[in-house]
Amino acid sequence: MAHSKQEVLEHINGVLIDLFEIEKDKLVPEAKLYDDLDIDSIDTIDLLIELKKFVGKDIDADAFIDAKTIGEVAEIISNM
Repeated sequence: MAHSKQEVLEHINGVLIDLFEIEKDKLVPEAKLYDDLDIDSIDTIDLLIELKKFVGKDIDADAFIDAKTIGEVAEIISNM
């Protein structure tokens, strides 16, 4: 089942709050994962694992090489 971009954004925000203890007010679609949220490459893998569970599909990490913001990640996932 495909998820809307908004559903994916909400899930990403929940993961970022629960796993990485990021403050909710920082979680806007334009937030840069590395620069604004201090998400490193290991954290990105953890995020992708959680997103894989959410969408129920394999997610190719290479698809996210150019994704810099929460919104870009949500866009990629919602289009899978």
